[in-house]
Amino acid sequence: MATSIFTRKLDLGYLIYFLTHIPIMFLMDLQALYPTHLTPSFLATIKTYYISTYHDIFFISPPIYFKLFIWLELLVHVPVSFWAVGGLLRDSPYTPLILLPYALEVFLTTLVCIHEYLYWPIPLSQKIDLTTLYGPYILLSIIMFIDMFIRLSHIISSSPSTSSSTSTSTSAHKSDKNNKNGKKTKKIN
Repeated sequence: MATSIFTRKLDLGYLIYFLTHIPIMFLMDLQALYPTHLTPSFLATIKTYYISTYHDIFFISPPIYFKLFIWLELLVHVPVSFWAVGGLLRDSPYTPLILLPYALEVFLTTLVCIHEYLYWPIPLSQKIDLTTLYGPYILLSIIMFIDMFIRLSHIISSSPSTSSSTSTSTSAHKSDKNNKNGKKTKKIN
């Protein structure tokens, strides 16, 4: 039986993140991919409010690479986010395998966005406002990456095949080395 999500504090934090990130993606981030004639007016209102509040140029005049980031959000974030909700709730052993590359992708794309807006010709106060939005994604992705890396490292180091394959590999290497030096090796049954 899975350990309760309420006893796994980091997983609970990740679950809350994914539960809030899913609607944000569909309500705001992915709008750039929606056909204009099919976009509900309330979504346009949300986007207008966001732009007027945060002056986020990514949603006004996006750089060429930003469309790629939106597609990554659709093709990576959406499926991983839906999987993560269930995976975290059932304490899936696949969680670190899926969330490690996800965390790296979130970190890199968010870092590119932060680097970009730091050079925008906008007041420092607006850059600080943008950092309050983008900064938590950097922080969460770093925490998630380190956490998932540690989990995978523990799984790999505690795997019985890891220790036996290491000793087998070492024995085979010694045997090969002895054969190259012209020594006969004794086969142990």
